[in-house]
Amino acid sequence: MMVIMKKLKIWQSFLIIVFMVILSVSCNKDDEIALDFDITVPDNWTWFILGNEGLVYSAQRNAESTEDSLREFLLIYKEPLPGYNLQLYYTQRKGAIMASDFYVSTVVDDDTVYNGSACKRFIYREAGKYISQSQDTFDVDLITSDYLFFNKDNGYFLNFVTVDTLFDTYGPIFNDIMSTFQFKN
Repeated sequence: MMVIMKKLKIWQSFLIIVFMVILSVSCNKDDEIALDFDITVPDNWTWFILGNEGLVYSAQRNAESTEDSLREFLLIYKEPLPGYNLQLYYTQRKGAIMASDFYVSTVVDDDTVYNGSACKRFIYREAGKYISQSQDTFDVDLITSDYLFFNKDNGYFLNFVTVDTLFDTYGPIFNDIMSTFQFKN
């Protein structure tokens, strides 16, 4: 029971930190940050540019009702990694994912290309926790779609997450978003 509570607290802390960063960035628009890639999300998604490295971009589908509290989201990370290449970056990230207590199984593991850039795609099932507005905790089965790129000594890690039962609905939307992802010259 203690392990579950510890994992829950870690998951809660992560989400709180992400939303604090999003809030602080959205409140301070004086310092415009320019990304070195373009990406377009659907009109019913809210997005934020967060920085030049680390967590650089966040997007989430807008709620459709007050009960719609567990929504699909995208996080993009940029990591400066001189001396790396796509294969090395992918091997390191995939190993960390598979070693996680939340990892369940692999759905897709392949090589692909988006707008001329080589990409490693890793889609997997993971266990998650959801805390409702009434503070009840529920186990949630998720499907996470990760896309990894390497460009100009930087690793890029795009992370889409949805509830497993909605993957058939949102997987194609994730693909549409990915079709817009491209590096700027």
